[in-house]
Amino acid sequence: MQHTPGRTRPHGFSSMVMKRPHLVVTVCFLAAMVLVTLVGLRQLYNMTRYDLQSRQRDLEVRAVGVDALISAERRRLLFLRDYAEHVLASPSQQRAALGDPAVQAALHASGQPVWETPGALDGPPVFGTNAQGLAGLEGFHRDTATLAADIALTRAISPLVAISQHADTVQSTVAYISTNGVYVLSPERRDAHVTDLLRRFSTMPYYRLQLPEHNPNREIVWTPIYTEEKQTGSIATLSAPVYADGRFRGAVVMDVAPSRLLALQLVSATLPEDNEPTEFGLLNSNGDLVYFVDGKITAQRPANFDAPLLDLARRSAPAWMEREQGYVQHNGRYLLYQHVGESHWILLTNTDDTELTLAAARRVFSSPLIVAWVAIAVLLVGTLRIVTHIFGRYVEASSRLETLARNDPLTGLANRRRFLEVFGETLERASRDDSAAPAMAMLMLDIDFFKRVNDRYGHAAGDRVLVIFADILSKNLRSVDIPARVGGEEFAALLPGADLATAADVAERIRRAVETHAANAAAPGDAAHPDDIAFTISVGVAASPADCPANYDTLMSVADRRLYAAKEGGRNRVVAEDSRSIDPARA
Repeated sequence: MQHTPGRTRPHGFSSMVMKRPHLVVTVCFLAAMVLVTLVGLRQLYNMTRYDLQSRQRDLEVRAVGVDALISAERRRLLFLRDYAEHVLASPSQQRAALGDPAVQAALHASGQPVWETPGALDGPPVFGTNAQGLAGLEGFHRDTATLAADIALTRAISPLVAISQHADTVQSTVAYISTNGVYVLSPERRDAHVTDLLRRFSTMPYYRLQLPEHNPNREIVWTPIYTEEKQTGSIATLSAPVYADGRFRGAVVMDVAPSRLLALQLVSATLPEDNEPTEFGLLNSNGDLVYFVDGKITAQRPANFDAPLLDLARRSAPAWMEREQGYVQHNGRYLLYQHVGESHWILLTNTDDTELTLAAARRVFSSPLIVAWVAIAVLLVGTLRIVTHIFGRYVEASSRLETLARNDPLTGLANRRRFLEVFGETLERASRDDSAAPAMAMLMLDIDFFKRVNDRYGHAAGDRVLVIFADILSKNLRSVDIPARVGGEEFAALLPGADLATAADVAERIRRAVETHAANAAAPGDAAHPDDIAFTISVGVAASPADCPANYDTLMSVADRRLYAAKEGGRNRVVAEDSRSIDPARA
């Protein structure tokens, strides 16, 4: 009678329940938990999205404070720059300044390696060097036609430099540096030699990046972070170029004071504590990046800032200027950005999925829903343990029975049923990998006169001989070969991908290994010492496509026929052809 599909399915499900009860219980457990947790996961996801939007709003609030800071610094710097360009462009002020005795005295001293003159209105002194002191310094050269005007400008701007330097509670350095090597610095650096300072100016980004070839658009530059000698911490500097008649004449330089940077920390302190990142950065449209940790500037990239995201940010800065705000994601990390006011700066902060999920989970898990989750989990886990305990022995016994059904219990090798299954799997795999006729070989092996071993030494000794031979067989096959015990003293081996010659070589290696075992026996074997019982084997070899198509019964028949020929030819030999033995000299 034919079985319909409707009749076979319950049998299969019942079989799975009986064989794998722990799996069935686990699946039921997962299904129940999925139904209960779907609502919670949805709520968790919504909360993480809300937190991400909340962080974006927080970043917008910070941007207001940063915009105020940058605008204030820019206004101070632009005032000094505009004043310097106004003085250089005003003929009346130039004439008045050139008649100043202090300027004339400075001109007379300008040939000395180091000279100084008082600043105007009790401003800090003006320093300079001669043409030899400027030799080899990039961005500096002695121009006698503009030297007097530069000295006059530097004296005139010195009181304004001092006022700007005291604009903050914590003092910051402000300077004007002329291409003629004339400069004013507040606070003064009496500990530094003039030529050494000029040499340092020529290498520092705040001056070097203002040269026409580096800053053709004459923009204000927030220079890369650096560390000044005899100062702790990192410094960020704003600088602006000074031009007159289309010529670069110098730069106004202003350090960003620590007290001003603390304003960033005050901005973040007004935000909710849960959403307060301690690290953020300022990125300009040129790709320059300034990092802040707890409101303080640092030269090192904080560990939480993902390098690939920052590279993407540098490339995307111009587009982000127009987009105003948003975020990008990479490998579970988020980089949030917010354009700062009308400036060319972007405020950045970062977070990741873990941080967002934990923040949301703290709120979700505080709800009564978690109590229901825990109760269901405990109940189902307890059920799982009970069912697993009840069916544990049955599952273990079932596994043992399945192993016995597929493996020979004495030798541990595959039995005939498993050998047939492996043959089919190997043939299917070989046919799938190669369109041509698949190559494989089969060995049939038989222990010579095995009945005499049982009759003489007993069945226990005979079983030991079978185990010894199974071990020799397994050790002398290739790693891809499959050995099996297909009868009492009959063994077989499947050699995937092997031709007739290769299979014959493998068979001969096994035969010699058996011979070696017999030769190495310490004494003639007996029932008490079955490991010393000497025995030999005969082997029949068949291969496809050399002998026949790749068919289990056909290959087995050919190999069995040649095994019989090996026995008829004197045993202890390998036969791989129907006409003659591989080793005809052995009798």
